[in-house]
Amino acid sequence: MSEASGVAMSGPLSGSAEAFKEYLAGLGYAPLSIVLRLRLLAHLSRWLQGEGLLAGDCDSDAVERFVLVRRATHKDLAGRGALGPLLTFLRSAGLIPEITPQGPAQDPVEAVLEQWGVYLARERGLHPGTVRYYRSLGRPLIASRLRGGEVDLVGLCAGDVSAFVSEWVPGLSVGTAKLTITALRSLLRFLHASGQVTSRLDGVVPARAGYRDAGLPRWLLADQVASVIAACDPSTVVGRRDRAMVLILARLGVRAAEVARISLDDVDWRAGTIRITGKGGYIDQVPLPVDVGAALAAHLSDVRPAGASDRRVFLRSLAPYRGLSPDGVASAVFHAGKRAGLDRLGAHVLRHSVATATINAGASLEETAQLLRHRSLDSTTIYAKVDLARLATITRPWPSASDSGIAVVPGGRR
Repeated sequence: MSEASGVAMSGPLSGSAEAFKEYLAGLGYAPLSIVLRLRLLAHLSRWLQGEGLLAGDCDSDAVERFVLVRRATHKDLAGRGALGPLLTFLRSAGLIPEITPQGPAQDPVEAVLEQWGVYLARERGLHPGTVRYYRSLGRPLIASRLRGGEVDLVGLCAGDVSAFVSEWVPGLSVGTAKLTITALRSLLRFLHASGQVTSRLDGVVPARAGYRDAGLPRWLLADQVASVIAACDPSTVVGRRDRAMVLILARLGVRAAEVARISLDDVDWRAGTIRITGKGGYIDQVPLPVDVGAALAAHLSDVRPAGASDRRVFLRSLAPYRGLSPDGVASAVFHAGKRAGLDRLGAHVLRHSVATATINAGASLEETAQLLRHRSLDSTTIYAKVDLARLATITRPWPSASDSGIAVVPGGRR
């Protein structure tokens, strides 16, 4: 039996305690968090010993069994996600087996979707993220053909497709419904081309009514944007980080994913510019406003965590110190909006607000498109609906009583 940081160790993994402790310290975990995770290691090691298993027997099945035991006996670090850092360390050190990925053939639905995904990536050249999204949209149709553990595509007919679309699509939003129809048509074309269905069925999928830019973009007034910025407390480390992110969104009109991608190398302090990596990998140099630069400097003046090897500007506030995800950026905006009294504020609303303010300040659609870095002016035309100054010039005056020929009597009765 050994001991690490006051935690008694026994079993086949006890010899890895000190190395695990150093691994966690390198990631920036606080001393208390390190002790809690050492206790988790000790529990896993004792459980393996009690089961008569060696470290090399700790495969995916054994981990699942341990999780059930852990949940039944402990309240802290009892979920599967809590095991992540420990399993990553043990696998990288070669102490326990690597995860053996399940082949798509083990799940008949995923097997079909995998074949389609390969086709989309290789033959159609779609981005991996788009392929994953298409697969998620096509999954319900393939799952509906599951019969006794096998996917029945041979019997798929026009009536089946029509019935599925009629039942599934009406419950979706207009945008999701239109993308679903596109994905289903692509899937059915692939199934026919690969010989898995006997006839072309993509033409059976009906179009979904809906018009581009039918609604109005949600946007904030200048004082509302100011209140969201002020809701980020500059006296705290997290507040300074969130304030810098909100200012970038509110001044530059960038997307949450683009904020998440900003690295230390993207900021050119001498030139006063910041490099933004946008959709499709397009890179643009945009001016760095004074208030945005000041907020960035305030954020970066904080001591970066010792375990932070990520070069991105905005990091998680807790170990492991990785770059924030787009969802993390959006979450910061959401909570700032909530503190400012704005319900369900999304990061993209700040982008809409920049565009709307620019249009109403007299800028043209072309100039607004350049600001938003739109590759096509079609993406910018929706903001013509919020161009209040120009819309006022073409609005017909409300007819007066004399114009309408209706006599107005005292008391408002006609």
